[in-house]
Amino acid sequence: MPFKDIGQLTNVKGDATDPQKLVTSNEICIIPHCCNDEGGWGKGFVLALSKKWTAPEAMYRAFMAGNKAFPTLGKVCIAKIDNDIAVANMIGQAGIVSEDNPKPVKYWALAMAMREVAGYIDMLQSKTMRKVVIHCPKFGSDLAMGDWNFILELIRECWLEEGIDVVVYEYNG
Repeated sequence: MPFKDIGQLTNVKGDATDPQKLVTSNEICIIPHCCNDEGGWGKGFVLALSKKWTAPEAMYRAFMAGNKAFPTLGKVCIAKIDNDIAVANMIGQAGIVSEDNPKPVKYWALAMAMREVAGYIDMLQSKTMRKVVIHCPKFGSDLAMGDWNFILELIRECWLEEGIDVVVYEYNG
């Protein structure tokens, strides 16, 4: 079995809802982020998503409503924005941060969701014959209280080692 090329990790300052692509590029951008398993959508990166597009929130709310009787941790619901951009709502957070839940990120669930995103990218590249690149915020490390260095290791294992390029945005607004 041939080895895959390792994906490239790039860090940029900017807004992950405005993927920095070359105008002549034929890339598809996937914007993954971490969501909770309670159906809450109202703080952090999701506000920027909702300000720009309605589909990610609508898809997340429909997914959560349709799965009330089933565990959703580790699952992903994808909202296609257009032929060039899709948002991956990764359910990697159990509840929201509180005194009783000081660290809601669940790394196992985040890793499962990230692997599902990798599978989606593989399918999309095969179907479209276009390169797919991940453009993401530092998901799982803000409101979910995760350790960004550990999440970077997950990015390496789940995406970079699968040959997927990743652009991480450090918001400077």
